[in-house]
Amino acid sequence: MKPSPILKTGFVLFSIFLILVSCKAQQQGKMTSEKLIAEEYIITQLGEQEIVDSKLTLRVNPENSKISGYSGCNNYNFSYKMNDGVLDLGFASATKMYCDDQMDLENLFFQKAASVTQFDNSSEVIYLKSKEGNVLIKAEKKIEKSE
Repeated sequence: MKPSPILKTGFVLFSIFLILVSCKAQQQGKMTSEKLIAEEYIITQLGEQEIVDSKLTLRVNPENSKISGYSGCNNYNFSYKMNDGVLDLGFASATKMYCDDQMDLENLFFQKAASVTQFDNSSEVIYLKSKEGNVLIKAEKKIEKSE
């Protein structure tokens, strides 16, 4: 029994559909700098430690591939790169002040930032993650206070 032309056409169309859906799924899983959303955030978690009242900030600027902010005592800046779906923050540049009561928190921030290789973000929150997918830094959208 010979397969009908309609069956052959249906099979070909179904195969093309599967290929297109597969390609789209692969593109969605790939991280690119365009997926980092330009936003200002307040850092609320470093590793397992919640730090709601710390005033640490994180500002994402995908136009020039920069992440910057305030780390508890100093201002910092990362020039990030995306390579094969891996986020590389590179080395941080920071001001060089010493703040006796904030250095432990600032050191924790830079320790966590050094292990970041992934991210998930929206206009409300950003998660910077390790290669294992553990959240290293969580930051929530900075809400402007109206007077």
